[in-house]
Amino acid sequence: MPPHELIAAGQRAPRIDGCLPPEVAADRPRFTARPYRGETGTASFPESLTAGLAALSANTGIPVEIVLLTTWAAVLHRHTGQSSLLLGLNTAGGGEPSLPLHLELEPKASFTEEASRVRTAVAAARRLTDPSEPPVGLPVLFGPPGTGEEADLALAAVEGDEPSALTLTYNASLFDRTTAAWILGHCVALLTAAAATPMAALRDLRVQDEPVHDTTWRLAVPPGYRFPPPPGPDETLVDRFTQVVVGCAARTAVTGPSGRLSYAELGARAAGTARLLGRATGSGGRVALLCDHDIGAVVGIWSVLLAGAVYVPLDPRQPDGRLSVLLADADVAAIVCDGNLRDRAETLSRGVPVIMLDPARDGVHGDMPEPPVTAESLAYLLHTSGSTGRPKAVMQNHGNVLAHALAYSARVRIGAGDAVPLLARYTFDAAVMDLFGALLTGATVRILDPLVPAARLRAELAASGASVVHCTPTLFRHLVSDLPGDTGRAAAFATVRVVVLGGEEATRDDLATFLRAFPPDSSLVNGLGPTECTVALQHLATRADLDGVRLPLGGPVEGVATRLLDPDGHPTDIFGELEILSGRVAKGYWKQDAATAVAFERADTYRTGDLVRRRADGSLEFHSRKDRQLKIRGHRVEPGEVEAALRGHPTVAEAVLTVDTRGPAPRLVGYVTPATSFAPDTADLRRFLQRMLPEHAVPWRLVSLERLPLGPTGKLDRAALPPPPENGSPTSDLPVSGTQREVIGIWNEILGVTTLGPHSDFMASGGDSVQVLRLLTEVNDRLGVEIPLLDFLVQPTVAAMAAFIEGNRRAHTA
Repeated sequence: MPPHELIAAGQRAPRIDGCLPPEVAADRPRFTARPYRGETGTASFPESLTAGLAALSANTGIPVEIVLLTTWAAVLHRHTGQSSLLLGLNTAGGGEPSLPLHLELEPKASFTEEASRVRTAVAAARRLTDPSEPPVGLPVLFGPPGTGEEADLALAAVEGDEPSALTLTYNASLFDRTTAAWILGHCVALLTAAAATPMAALRDLRVQDEPVHDTTWRLAVPPGYRFPPPPGPDETLVDRFTQVVVGCAARTAVTGPSGRLSYAELGARAAGTARLLGRATGSGGRVALLCDHDIGAVVGIWSVLLAGAVYVPLDPRQPDGRLSVLLADADVAAIVCDGNLRDRAETLSRGVPVIMLDPARDGVHGDMPEPPVTAESLAYLLHTSGSTGRPKAVMQNHGNVLAHALAYSARVRIGAGDAVPLLARYTFDAAVMDLFGALLTGATVRILDPLVPAARLRAELAASGASVVHCTPTLFRHLVSDLPGDTGRAAAFATVRVVVLGGEEATRDDLATFLRAFPPDSSLVNGLGPTECTVALQHLATRADLDGVRLPLGGPVEGVATRLLDPDGHPTDIFGELEILSGRVAKGYWKQDAATAVAFERADTYRTGDLVRRRADGSLEFHSRKDRQLKIRGHRVEPGEVEAALRGHPTVAEAVLTVDTRGPAPRLVGYVTPATSFAPDTADLRRFLQRMLPEHAVPWRLVSLERLPLGPTGKLDRAALPPPPENGSPTSDLPVSGTQREVIGIWNEILGVTTLGPHSDFMASGGDSVQVLRLLTEVNDRLGVEIPLLDFLVQPTVAAMAAFIEGNRRAHTA
């Protein structure tokens, strides 16, 4: 019997009819300088499998070669999520170029049905090699996958009368031996299942049992560290907070720009406001908090919880239009605010009571309210961006917040004596981890403004004695942005034990920077924790991760399990949507039953929308988003909400939000069509959005089109949308002074653009809040002028910046 055909998968093969070769996740990145290095692994069949394959072939009339090819295609689908596969099929005798084979898998179909379709596809591909037979009705081929280079993965049956083993030839420059053996094992497992149950659906043929991930958490335990007691059966946040206030009364609880509070002072001030709230709202009511990034936010949170109410945090940096929407959505019974925000709170209140946080208001130590709340009582509503065009408020209860906080503090070893910087605002889920993780274990929360120049932020971290730093990768990169590449350990990080990254994808480069700049005994933790389940996955990074393609998300934390789902919500093995299984998931979305039913199919499950891959060691790594939800500088953005805001403008008929990836970071682009005979004024649209949306959700570019491009089915053809101009609206203005030319030169470097005019706006030209800080630092270093952040944001144009610099120079020479 001739050798069984070689079935190859390679990422270097060309497209065929819109189909790409399978992108099996490699262990190491592909570098052109790294040559192909072929190695081979073998997996032998037990005698029962050899007999089962013979019986399957005899009963169905499908050749064993086709059974093997179907198995390989099914395993590749399981690893990549791709149903459209482009493979290279070698002829039996070898020596000839491989045939391009396009397969369309139907995971719901039975194995035998799929094998029959594969046999038809193979026959069609072979006929294409006969020039006397025109390829009528077949896909157009753009050349064979084989380009003279070896495939990354190639499966073959060992030669013999009956196949007794499989061999996998793999590019050892990309794949480890253990990964190759893992993939081979999947082939044998699926083949065994198919031989036993050939009529089973392809997606039901398991390639592996549920992996046993090593759950041992190896983060070092500081000397003398005491793990926090686990939560009691019906313990609430108030119960634990009351215990800590009594036990740590004299210890500093929180510091911020306006001062410091001990645990006793924090408890007393919160109790005093809670008594006023109790009379105004009653237990279980929603209370909005309108507080700056300062200690008032912390006092406000505990005031609401001690009153037995549900806190709804609002960011005063956001426009009144959006805050009004959030207040109406939550149907709040009162607003608690900082003293300097009272007038604004009164304007937004629409008649509900406004209670000002008064530093002079004192309570009696030990006489804190005992609200009638249980572990099931709601603690907060946190608004995220909504795909339906309206914000979604995530509901979470006392018991779950307490469990998440204690699990997080135990894993990163937060306890009495630790200083935990609060960089995220209280409107974000990231703040939940830091605020409660610290204040329920006797640690000190240090409230720091992350939007300051990197050198200043490092100095403030050092002065605070920060031990656990939690931030987004974007903020981490800002923190280390101006450190020289050849510098040693940064002195500012000397006290840092752990850096925790989350909110967006972290990379190997982030790990490399961490290893270079932070103390050798500190640790980097990467992970995933959506607002709907605060702490879900964590990975303790090691130097070995530098050799990988992606920085892993790790495995589930205590109290959490995970499952991967295919597009139909069916459990799968290697690649799919991450579903979290835990009693700690949120209680759904406030007043949005339909959205809750989709994301929370059961009370203890949450479908994240994140597509992830399982690695050979059982850990998970991020791949992409299932839906159109975007992450911009660590913030979650739902295109539907931005599109709804755009359509709310009277000059806009249709609106579409996309992402431009040509720059160093993804940027939002909005496309609009006119509702009148005049094109929308994009500058006016931007000002409109700035009053309605948070800064990170305002598109970098707004492009007006006569109509949106449609595909043959009448749906939007996103690929046909014109690329946005790199430099915004064209301007014929030229710099009129040397200072303007200097400013434009700095802007060009930071924004990565080539032409700007005096009236160019920094944000409209692609800038973000982190780049603003870098800009002001560069201007100070190069031009010797320090421009206050708020002064620049009032008028962030080239001309205004140049005028400020020139005025400063004249003042110093006068």
